[in-house]
Amino acid sequence: MGTVSFRVPDEVKERMEEHDEVNWSAVLRDHIKEELYELESRNIAHAVATSERLSSAIDPDEVAATNTAERIREFRDTRYGEERS
Repeated sequence: MGTVSFRVPDEVKERMEEHDEVNWSAVLRDHIKEELYELESRNIAHAVATSERLSSAIDPDEVAATNTAERIREFRDTRYGEERS
């Protein structure tokens, strides 16, 4: 298990010491886990919203009429140059 150190104001440390029944390391671990979960959930929600927004902008008829292999080749040639084909 990794170790993380942090500083708190002296007043906070004194108040924490008044409550020796509390495992402050466990409290902080739990809070950090909750915060990470919230951050990761927000990232997933943002990715889903972006995917839905982009998907709604696609014209299915245009996609059906497109030769995707040719489009990929055009993209690669533009990006990397035709000599890499």
